[in-house]
Amino acid sequence: EFIIKNLSFKLPAFKSIGFVGKSGSGKTTIANLICLLLKPTLGKIYFDKNDSSDIDLDSWRDQIGYVSQETTMFDDTISNNISLLFDTFKNDQESFLKIKNAASKANIDKFIESLPNGYQTYVGSNGLRLSGGQRQRIFIARELFRKPKILILDEATSALDTISEKAIQKSIDLLKGKITIILIAHRTSTLQNTDYLYVLNEGKIEESGKFMDLRNNPNSYFSRLISSQML
Repeated sequence: EFIIKNLSFKLPAFKSIGFVGKSGSGKTTIANLICLLLKPTLGKIYFDKNDSSDIDLDSWRDQIGYVSQETTMFDDTISNNISLLFDTFKNDQESFLKIKNAASKANIDKFIESLPNGYQTYVGSNGLRLSGGQRQRIFIARELFRKPKILILDEATSALDTISEKAIQKSIDLLKGKITIILIAHRTSTLQNTDYLYVLNEGKIEESGKFMDLRNNPNSYFSRLISSQML
């Protein structure tokens, strides 16, 4: 039995694309296929008309930033947690500007600069001195520091409160049009500003379209999911 089946979709560059569905509908499997962590049993994956089987895996994955609800923070400074440069960073001004730029894109720069020690603030073991939303935005900044062409957010806000979720939503909005964003979620609030939405059901795409069009259509599977609180 296939986890996903009869799947066909396009991911336009520099757009934000959402995948939504109940747990077990195949959302994370799609993310793993995009990252080439999984290979399709049948069918092909193409990137810019290039067969994925011909693509260098390390080169492809270097172009992807991946953020899930589980973040790893080191008992070190915010600066080092974003750059992962640690001892090699020192007083390198160019690297510091890159760190600040990544923090700005992740909508966490103003918070960092409000701290007494700024970017040199120690976050504690696994970021215990930070809130969940702050940790997530620093983790997004870490991925953006690498300058990926694609950013995948896999249930990145599912464990956060509403205020933290809105802060991360602003981070996502700041990135729109600059890189390709793939949002995987079951909370619909995260997906409202996406350019296009794919709705999954039991391993297949049930329907697709703009968020508001699907939500406002009483006959759509998506609107029924929302109204029945099945998401």
